[in-house]
Amino acid sequence: MIAYDTNILIYAFEGTSAWSKAAQTIVQQGEHEGAVLSVLAWQELVTGLVLQDSDLDKKLIDVLSDFSATRFVPVTLAICERATLLTKQYGKKMYGYDAIHIATAIEYKATSFVTNDKTLIELDVKELPIRSL
Repeated sequence: MIAYDTNILIYAFEGTSAWSKAAQTIVQQGEHEGAVLSVLAWQELVTGLVLQDSDLDKKLIDVLSDFSATRFVPVTLAICERATLLTKQYGKKMYGYDAIHIATAIEYKATSFVTNDKTLIELDVKELPIRSL
């Protein structure tokens, strides 16, 4: 099972960036092998469209609802505690939603975390390999 950052979903769904094809492959891998993402990734993605005041948010919600092997899991106290420890260890290089995303992946025993965030890619997190898109 893999985990990935919100930016992977953004690239996959927008389909116009240089990373779109690679991101679509990651999303497909997650649908094939299983993926776990914090529900905050769902919120980040959909909120971006809601702010644009378009009907795309409803279409995107439908697409996300059709995912079968990708799970959007709630933020638990255990995830928050792990995220806090990650922030304590790595400082501002891993805080906020990034810490929650990584903590979620660790808690659910993902084999890797995929992102396009250079700051996260440079970190050596012993519990979870972080790899670039």
